[in-house]
Amino acid sequence: MARWRFERGDVPIGCLVGMVVLLVVALVAIKAAPLIVNVGELDKEIETLADRANRREYNDERIIKSILEKAENLDLPVTAKNITIKRTSSRIKITVAYDIPVEFPGYTYVWRKQHYQDRPLIDI
Repeated sequence: MARWRFERGDVPIGCLVGMVVLLVVALVAIKAAPLIVNVGELDKEIETLADRANRREYNDERIIKSILEKAENLDLPVTAKNITIKRTSSRIKITVAYDIPVEFPGYTYVWRKQHYQDRPLIDI
């Protein structure tokens, strides 16, 4: 008489492990994906401001104000203390460093993020 290899109700352990891994990956993706998109948008804004820094109306105060407004719109924890702008006669360096807490059930991961832009200043 032939025996059935997989009887009714039998669940391979590999399937259960795979489901747990899939659940963990989905949870991380749901929490992290919006943050990664927001960080990318802030990086693009900082890059744009660094490119425009050679114009007279783009002084350091205006750049800081624009970065803070964009960070507030994106719900990123950036303050004026986190922003450093160094100008020389030929270059501008903008550094924005901050920590983003990512909360998971039972664990909080602190993501340390630093944006750095170094651009030449061209006299127009």
